[in-house]
Amino acid sequence: MTYSLHPLSVPYRVVQAGLGYVPLVVFLAVASGSVAGAFTPILWFLVITLAIAGITGWQLAYYRRFAYETTPDTFDIRSGVISRRNREIPYWRVQNVDISRNVVQRALGIAQLSIETAGGGESEAVLRYVGYEEAKRLQNELRRRNRREEATEGTEPDERAEERLLYEITPEDLAVLAVASFDLRLVSFLSVLLSVVAPPVLVEIITDLPVNPLVVVGAVIVLVVIGSAIVSGANAVINTYGFRLTQAGDELRYERGLLQRYDGSIPLDKVQLLAFRENLLKRVFGYSSLVVETAGYAPGQGGGVGSESAVPIAGRETTLRIAREIEPFGGIEMTRPPTRARRRYAIRYLLGLAVLGGVVYVATLALGLEMYWYAVVLGVPLAPIAAHYKWKSRGYHVGAEYVATRSGFWRRTTRVVPYYRVQNVIESRTVFQRRWRLASVLIDTAGSSSLVGGDPRAFDLDEREAADLRETVAGRLQDALTKRRRLAAREREIDEALPTFGEPEE
Repeated sequence: MTYSLHPLSVPYRVVQAGLGYVPLVVFLAVASGSVAGAFTPILWFLVITLAIAGITGWQLAYYRRFAYETTPDTFDIRSGVISRRNREIPYWRVQNVDISRNVVQRALGIAQLSIETAGGGESEAVLRYVGYEEAKRLQNELRRRNRREEATEGTEPDERAEERLLYEITPEDLAVLAVASFDLRLVSFLSVLLSVVAPPVLVEIITDLPVNPLVVVGAVIVLVVIGSAIVSGANAVINTYGFRLTQAGDELRYERGLLQRYDGSIPLDKVQLLAFRENLLKRVFGYSSLVVETAGYAPGQGGGVGSESAVPIAGRETTLRIAREIEPFGGIEMTRPPTRARRRYAIRYLLGLAVLGGVVYVATLALGLEMYWYAVVLGVPLAPIAAHYKWKSRGYHVGAEYVATRSGFWRRTTRVVPYYRVQNVIESRTVFQRRWRLASVLIDTAGSSSLVGGDPRAFDLDEREAADLRETVAGRLQDALTKRRRLAAREREIDEALPTFGEPEE
């Protein structure tokens, strides 16, 4: 049976498209005031009416020419107003089916359905918009057919798996998340923006104030930091409000969001690695976030490359418990890089300070301004401390069934990879590492973070230690694959040996 989009998708898309042109119209009206002034009210009315009629006609055509249906083997979509596009998505390729609804969409009873496929960095198909009940029906139907495609021959997937609550965010967790989500990148962005936009205004204000200019600069920095903290915290709470994580059979299901509500799933058999993310504030409060990466897609990310927390924030023991239910693993005792790596970090920081001081000094001579270039000396005693904590935050662990890596001080990430999920093991050495007889080992997976350089890495190991780690992981990968093949073959033999009970003969 062929289905179409929800009828309310037409007026919603008309308003959505119309609002998208408002900034352009305002800009053109302001930029060419003489032209805008020549338009009479009647002419403005005609222009706006024609624009609305054109947008409405296009959206009606889009609605009438969009159709989808579920066939025995594929999910088919036909779309396009001028250029037609026919897509057939095999059920076995479906990675996830996400439902998202903002406040207006929830009021109208419609939702956006996004279908992700394995290995894709973007959504394979997006239905804008279907009824919410229809979206849930499609989500369940595609999940069911995907499980049937991947079920072992002669077995049937459990279609009525009980849904079990794993985690539900509490007001206390939300409060910690708001505080711990402080993003230094936002401070950097606001600082650059102020440095470009504010100087002409600030110069006039500072010269008229009877206070030290340094006090004004300090006050501006404090306001930027406070503003960044408020924006970061509010954004985290809005995106994570009402988070629930449940397990139903062989998949995790989550819901989250205040203004934009998301509803999706994480197939357990497609999990590539687990990652614990703990910035400095989370470690102080005893909290962490759990990231679950699947092949080519990070759940809830909306089709972009990257990762999103399967558990946005919870106590360390809670995230560890949930992670072990997803992929069983034992303790993690990190082996740190050799101490000469710490000396390398300290020298790198000192050289960076020297370069910064030289640049500021040259700028002082060129511009004729006193820019306190010698203030970089204050950073010299901090270089060894920073080097020590960077060294302390790096390491790796080799377990019986998994390998783990850790890196980062301000934003520490511990990644756990089962051997059977490893795609490749690469040992590399830069020119500077060779001078210190160091090397790094990259453990490549099919996870989405590999697209942006976020694979597990053991940094700055001794050359021999790095070679041993590479050979160990590669060898255990082959052992794990052999074990899984033998287990699958044994299960098939057991299934074939079991008697088949048919209908009794009359």
